Amino acid sequence: MPRPTHDTSAILDAAGRILGADGLAKVTMAAVIREAGVPSGSLYYRFPDRPALLAALWNRAIESYHRDAYPLFDGDPVDAAVALATYTVRWCQAEPAHAHVLLAGRSRFDSADWPETARETEAAESARWNEAIRGLTRRLRAQTSVTTTELLLVVVDLPYAAVRRYLSGGKPIPADLGDVVAGIVRTSLR
Repeated sequence: MPRPTHDTSAILDAAGRILGADGLAKVTMAAVIREAGVPSGSLYYRFPDRPALLAALWNRAIESYHRDAYPLFDGDPVDAAVALATYTVRWCQAEPAHAHVLLAGRSRFDSADWPETARETEAAESARWNEAIRGLTRRLRAQTSVTTTELLLVVVDLPYAAVRRYLSGGKPIPADLGDVVAGIVRTSLR
């Protein structure tokens, strides 16, 4: 049987656009077929069902975010924390469809129904990311004496909270928001 010629990325891009515009519940197989302009066979060839599609959408967004974030953990921990917070805002500006996926939250993606390989991919990447965050947190605590709770709030939660109002309102993220978040993080870690 010949392989479909439609691009998997284009299909996932269509699913991301639907999620950003209408919410996760509207990401159905039929809606993605319409949005991507692909035959149903092309979609079902890649993703046998909605859970497989959602798994691919989630794992692609996580990979996109994490790929360029990992190098930021190196060096001085305060500089790393500021760089990570700034990166998060700038990544959301550059990748709004992926940002909508992450802001929706993995729990809403019905991961229990994902194909086993997708669950394994997600679990391995989550473990790697969590270890990187724990390492940064340990280094920050040693240098700043700031509590873990405050560190996670400032370094991890603040950047997402800063972009959420714009993404959920369908508004562009202000160009200077990354710098504003960086200033708050740096001040909080003094």
